Amino acid sequence: MKNKKENLNLDFYHQNTDFRNRVMVAEKENSIFPKDASVRIWYNVQTSDYLPHWHDAMEVIIPIENYYDVEIDNKPHHVLPGEILMISPRKMHHLHAPKSGARFVCLFNVDFFSQVKDYTGMLFVKDSCIHITPETYAPVYSEIYDLFTQIWNEYFQNTEFYEFAIYANLLQAFTLLARCQLNQIHLFTESSPNKRRDYFARLNGVLEYIDNHYTEDLTLDEVAAYSGFSKFHFTRLFKEYMNSTFYDYLIGRRIKASEILLSQNDLSITDVALQAGFSSISTFNRTFKAKKGCTPGEYRALFRKNKYGSHENNLAIEDQVATRII
Repeated sequence: MKNKKENLNLDFYHQNTDFRNRVMVAEKENSIFPKDASVRIWYNVQTSDYLPHWHDAMEVIIPIENYYDVEIDNKPHHVLPGEILMISPRKMHHLHAPKSGARFVCLFNVDFFSQVKDYTGMLFVKDSCIHITPETYAPVYSEIYDLFTQIWNEYFQNTEFYEFAIYANLLQAFTLLARCQLNQIHLFTESSPNKRRDYFARLNGVLEYIDNHYTEDLTLDEVAAYSGFSKFHFTRLFKEYMNSTFYDYLIGRRIKASEILLSQNDLSITDVALQAGFSSISTFNRTFKAKKGCTPGEYRALFRKNKYGSHENNLAIEDQVATRII
């Protein structure tokens, strides 16, 4: 387990002096990054809880002193000092603090990573979270922890080009994690190197194919045929590779597209449904609410409040800098 006192006399206050209050619209937290930046890191010593909320950022929590409890989509996670909890963007989570302790809370905008080849195939992209411990990720744990140590050092030291350095370290951590997960999948561990490369290329080709055709009436038979596997073999391989069925993945891809389309005021809800690949407005409404906890219309209203928010919205929940950091 890592030494929990390795804070290196960092100035945890100066880098976050721009922060004035949390901006909440219903359960969505907005305006979480500094101006013209895409990273925010807190050295958090709060002893109060953070009620259920979600945001567009990936959140990484690393306890330094004492544990931290996190509920993600109503599933509890008990995170011990030195462990790393990576929470996917747009996942509802509830933070429970102990009576004393400290932890790093790192927030990253990772949406632009989707433009990088094979990012969709990274297995943790589909999961609500990844809980990294010295036992569960033994081959790469120390390297990943050291990369996050470098990340918060860059941030709090406010070095030149610190965001470039932070994202370079984050991408390296993602790569180590993805390769470690890949090595734990039976279809790869039981295969020869040539077959492993073939499976990887064909399955990632399928993900790219879905990204290019999700608005169409895709079927399991069609995508299995594209992959070159039998329908039965493809179903098993896809589930093992993505920890999701083909149809669940396809629906998730359409929901992601609809979130972007709902931000465009010139499109009706029906237009959004059809352009995102849903066959009917009723199917879209039912599926969107099941996945996001609100209707498409309610989601659009939240986006508008965020974009054109009133003074009352912007002062919804006050939480001064001193309450989050030393």
